[in-house]
Amino acid sequence: MIELEKSKIGLLTGKFNNKYIHSKYDPVKESKQFIMQNINLIKDKSIILLYGIGLGYHVNEIIENMSRDQMLYVFELNDELVECSKQVNPDIFNNENVKIISGKYEKFYNAFLEVLDQAGDLIVHKASLETIKDSNEHFYNLIFDYSEVKKSKLDEDLNKILDDNFNENMSHNYPLICELIDKLSENHKPYIVTAAGPSLDLELNLLKENRERFNIISVGSSLKALMSNNIKPDAIVILDGKEVVRMQLIGYENEDIPLCFSSSASKWAVNSYNGPKYIFNTGKESEINIKTRGTVAVSAIDIAIKCNAKEIILLGQDLAFIDGKSHTSTFEKVYGFKDTVKNGHKNKLVPGVSGNLVSTTQGYIMFRNKIESLIAENMDVSFINCSRGAKIKGTTHMSLKDYIEKNQYIV
Repeated sequence: MIELEKSKIGLLTGKFNNKYIHSKYDPVKESKQFIMQNINLIKDKSIILLYGIGLGYHVNEIIENMSRDQMLYVFELNDELVECSKQVNPDIFNNENVKIISGKYEKFYNAFLEVLDQAGDLIVHKASLETIKDSNEHFYNLIFDYSEVKKSKLDEDLNKILDDNFNENMSHNYPLICELIDKLSENHKPYIVTAAGPSLDLELNLLKENRERFNIISVGSSLKALMSNNIKPDAIVILDGKEVVRMQLIGYENEDIPLCFSSSASKWAVNSYNGPKYIFNTGKESEINIKTRGTVAVSAIDIAIKCNAKEIILLGQDLAFIDGKSHTSTFEKVYGFKDTVKNGHKNKLVPGVSGNLVSTTQGYIMFRNKIESLIAENMDVSFINCSRGAKIKGTTHMSLKDYIEKNQYIV
């Protein structure tokens, strides 16, 4: 329940679970500071996206910094907070340049993702976000994770690497990924997207036996596990910008497997590869945009979607520890050092595909949320999770063996 009280300067402020939503001294001054911290997400943006209405003080400040041709979308799942803001700052609800979407709107999540794609970024009022932490953990995690990823992107060294990668990759005039998508779309086999979770090792023999029944898209980190078992994927996908990504391709630089990479992906990996290469998200008007959301799994799955896949099977997308392991047995061979993801006491328990609880990390939860959001946007595609770790919302779980037998794919 939200409690309203007067701040030191006489304006109303509010508390939720004994924590202030706005300053108990001066909510207007605090909101001005909040907006100045996010001014780059307001200036020169045709669409501005804000999660968290609070009591409307910071919404007013955004309006003060907007021009008439800008549009502000405010999303808020706490309906009580929306009602309180109507009491404290009613004018924001009558502004023609402001659209407020509450949890009462039945297409809230789809609308949020659509606006996020248009805006390209997000302002988060964290005090408002905290009010849904218990009532809507999934959306809370999605927004929280987005904020954490955005913070990491502020790292100047990383930004320089990504800029350098972009300049180098764009200088080679690589063909756009739409050319590869056209080729892969010519057949109608189910798609398998492989990740490097430990359960991939358990499916390699069966996958090898039935290789010709599927189109296979491999993220870079699972390539060695496949190739070591004579399973040649139809495409490899890389996204990360760091030099270490090059190690995923060592030994396979001369293969004729298409390498799909974002414009800011590791220039070291791209330059080292001699096979066919296809770039995506270059900013060119004519290209097909591939979704990334900070994880290569999303890009690999979205490429399959863009190929008009009717069924997408996830393998090795465990997002949790299996027998204390977080990656395939080839991890150390790829990178030259042991897996650094730890199964420790600070980890979290989430529902597993078998109905049990499995141990995972906040990072894996973040990746799961990203994958689930992509699945939710593509309800016309059937997603089958043949991994053995965390449950992924929007997928049907079954073993790869059961899937093959059900669809009479055994050779």
